[in-house]
Amino acid sequence: MTAVYRSEKGLVGSTALSACYLASPVALLVEGVLGLHMTVILSSTLAMVSIFVSSFMTSFWGLLLTFGVAYGTMACLALHSTFCVLFRYFDRSKRSNASGFVYAGVSVSNIVLSLLYERLVGSLGWRLTLRFTALYTLVLSVPSSFLMRPRKADKVRMRHVSRQVDVNAAITIKKKDRKEEEEDVKGECSVQTVCEKVEGDNDVETRMAPYLPEDPRKKPLLRMFTSLTAWMIFFAVFLPGMAWTAYWTNIVSYFESLSLSEAAILVNVTILTGFELLGRLSLAIFIDKLPFREVNVLVIMNITFVIVTSLFALWPTEIVLLICSAFIGVGRGCAIVLPYNATAELLKGYSVDHAVTLTMLAIGAGFAVGVIPTGAVYDATDSYSLAFIINALFFLVGAMLLVLLKVLRRCRKSRRRRRLSTKSVDAAEPSANLGYDVD
Repeated sequence: MTAVYRSEKGLVGSTALSACYLASPVALLVEGVLGLHMTVILSSTLAMVSIFVSSFMTSFWGLLLTFGVAYGTMACLALHSTFCVLFRYFDRSKRSNASGFVYAGVSVSNIVLSLLYERLVGSLGWRLTLRFTALYTLVLSVPSSFLMRPRKADKVRMRHVSRQVDVNAAITIKKKDRKEEEEDVKGECSVQTVCEKVEGDNDVETRMAPYLPEDPRKKPLLRMFTSLTAWMIFFAVFLPGMAWTAYWTNIVSYFESLSLSEAAILVNVTILTGFELLGRLSLAIFIDKLPFREVNVLVIMNITFVIVTSLFALWPTEIVLLICSAFIGVGRGCAIVLPYNATAELLKGYSVDHAVTLTMLAIGAGFAVGVIPTGAVYDATDSYSLAFIINALFFLVGAMLLVLLKVLRRCRKSRRRRRLSTKSVDAAEPSANLGYDVD
């Protein structure tokens, strides 16, 4: 087992990381059945169980199944539910702030646990280290999952929508007799209003069944992928995600290929890790104070990293590497946070749950596929320079897709305004006639 594990341990880790994002459609289905709160509790508990069980595995495939697949899937359910709770609890202007604080905590735990695990694995072995991780999950993650509850604003929002529907129905129905129109609207609303008992709740929420649009949270996930906008968002996140994978998995190998000393590599990695935490904390504090939204920040960041990646590959002097390491750290901190709210802004007609699912799928696919081109190019050329130039092109294409999405959205808004203005002019023309015939 030991020899097999040492030769295949990278596959176990990459499987767990990929499953942590790619299992998001499963998370969306489970949340639809159990609800967000119960999904967070159940997934945190099962993640602890899967870590503990994996410490007893005696074969590589058993470890791959229990830790790589089972733990990765449970971690995905917990992460997906956490973001859905976060997006429902906070307003749109504060979501990235909250996400920054969440991932800042991830950065702190990565720094602390990586130093701790280095000592634990050397002294206790990987089995006892996994059991320690299971205990850590039981003590911290499982109890904290009971504290995560979304705000109960659905009933208030539904009643507001019902009142708005009454007003819209009264405006759109055209009849000659005003009194007759009001009576018809009142009668229609009283007949069509459906009172449904919400399971698990003592209150009754009123719904206007024939008028209300389809609940975005109940739309099938597959329908989202019939939209060109959804695919454009997917690739706008996926392609830069492939490029960021090289900065997570190949950065130390790249420094070693440049024949840097161990001290220089340690300095660059320390700067990178410190600025990653700084980037996430900066998002948590300042993102809502910027004069533009997350989509524009992503565009600026992608264009910036076209330049940074090119310098990193073509001009690797000590000063340039230190400056680029600082930029890469900030970028790594922001690249995993900003796409969620940007997707929610661009993906219209679907709930934030669908936006979180689409973002996690794109990030997970980038992590899973991104290691392939970088490794293949290095094997063919014995250099990372061409691989990083290709990654710069990925950043450029991602920025162009986001700009195109913004332009298309603005065009749709302008067409909608023109149609509404045309309808208002046509409706106003008879009243302007004042009863006189015009030749």
